[in-house]
Parts: sequence; C-alpha cells; structure tokens
Amino acid sequence: MTRQIHATARRHSRWMQAWGLALGLLMTASCSKALLMAPSSSTLTLMVSRLTVGLNASVNVTALVYESSGTPVQNGTVVAFFSTLGSISPAQATTTNGQATVELLTGTQSGVAELTAVSGGAKLASTVKVTVGAAAVGRVELAASPTSLPSVGGTALLTAIVSDTSGNRLSGIPVTFSTDKGTLDQTGASTDSNGQVQCRLATLVRATVTASVAGGTSGSVTSAPVTISLRIPPNAALTNTASGFDAILFYTAFEGADGAKVNSVSINFGDGTSQGSLPAGSNQSIAHRYGSERSFDAVLTVSDVAGETASALTTITIKVVK
Repeated sequence: MTRQIHATARRHSRWMQAWGLALGLLMTASCSKALLMAPSSSTLTLMVSRLTVGLNASVNVTALVYESSGTPVQNGTVVAFFSTLGSISPAQATTTNGQATVELLTGTQSGVAELTAVSGGAKLASTVKVTVGAAAVGRVELAASPTSLPSVGGTALLTAIVSDTSGNRLSGIPVTFSTDKGTLDQTGASTDSNGQVQCRLATLVRATVTASVAGGTSGSVTSAPVTISLRIPPNAALTNTASGFDAILFYTAFEGADGAKVNSVSINFGDGTSQGSLPAGSNQSIAHRYGSERSFDAVLTVSDVAGETASALTTITIKVVK
C-alpha cells in the first residue's frame, strides 16, 4: 500500500511539473504575438508510431489539433509535449495542416511512458502510453548454430531474439544466457537494433542453454531451452585369423546411435597396402596375403556423412609352419 502511495505521489509530481511547464508556455504565448496557440474548443489527439519500444530508441509522437469546426488549426500553432519517462525532442513543435510531430527518446530506463500535450485552449482527448524496454518484452527466442558438435566437443553460436507480444523486435534489452554444461563467452549482453544478441558456448559434452529477460510483460521471460548435442561416431570393430601367409580380416562398420549413415570404409593392412570402398555392415570380411613372416597392425577406418570417424586395430601374426 505504501509503495502504491509513493508511486502515485511521484506520478502526481511529474504531472504537476509538466503542467507547470505548460502553464509557462501559455503565459509566454499571451505575452508574445509570435506564438500561435490553439483556440478554445479545439481538440488535441495524440498518436504514436509504436506502443512498445526498446531502450535507447525513439518513437514518433504526433499531435492532431483541430478547431471545433473540424478544420485544422492555423499553421504554426505551438504544441508542447510531455512524458513521464524518457525525454521529448524537441519539447515543442508547430503544426502543419493540423499536425505537429516530435520524438520520444526512451533512454535507459524501462517502464511505461505516459504522454500528453497542450496548446492554448485545446482539449486533450486522452493520454497515450508507450511501454518501454524490458517492460515491453513478450517473447525471447533462442537458436543455436550448429545444434550438434563433433564427438570431441566444439563451439556453437547462440542467437537470442527479443520481441514484444506482437513480434516487434526490441533494441537495448539486457539478456542473460545460462547453460547446464560448458562455458559461455559472456553471460549477459543487450540486444542490437535488430533485437538480437549473440554469445558462444564451448562444450565437451551435451549442453542445454536458455536466454531470459527480467521484467517482461509477465515477469521474467525465458526462451524455450535449446540442446546442443555431440555427434556419435560410427561403430568400428576388427578381428582376424591367419594361416600361413594368408589372413582373413573380419570387420563391423555401421552408423552410430544418432543415425548418420556410413559413407566410407577402408582397411590399412599394415604392410604398406590398403583397400577402400569396402561395404558397410556387420560380419563383413576381406582376405589379404602378406609377404613375410612377422606381425602386422591392420587398421579399420569408418567415416559417416556427419564427418565423424571411428577406427579399430587388430594385430596379425604371420608365421609359416615348416
């Protein structure tokens, strides 16, 4: 209750200051023939280019001033503008065909800007409210590129997009990134003019990340979680039997758990020769003849379409019984 009383008092104080300035303008007008003011019974209507806006941004504010007959007031009629948040630039403007336009500069404070304007005896139809900064946030979207990393880990680029409930992007909004694994190059930054902010995640394991904004339309607004996974290498196994100079190598080569298809299978026999373009699958075999009695290390290499590679080794002992 005390907070409400204080808030009401502050708002009343701001309006008193605004109307004090307006009164000063009216008094100046009465003493100077150079200033034109709207005649009595005129109407003044405010329009804004946006009802929600980011921080350090601007909104066009237009006053429509018409006489009681429905015709625009005389060109050059002075209109003074006021806001409870941010600043107005310029503070006053003159009409052309019944319109006077200024800008609301939002600055660095989030909240609701209440706009009003005065000109002579014109009656203001109603104040206009513009929701500014974090108070305007309705949605935070998060994307990662890539969404899967090599099996040994790597780095993903995270992009957060902040917008209002209508999808209009908001600039200057502080965004906080968080992850359950890995390391972020920054945990917080503000959106650019396109409503975007980026950071990088480095991880050696599967990680889940989110982006959030405090003080949105319904409190803190958090993105849906995004998972960055690690690709799983293909399966590779190799064994052998040998008789004399002849050996048979038995191998297995098939996709890993994430389903990336195998696109390359080869065996290096360890004697300076190799064979590629072997078929993938389980329980495959290939025969090879060696030229000397000793041990050879044969290596199976399996690659998939995601760029992951797996290998297996078997030692073949060639011994001829005499």
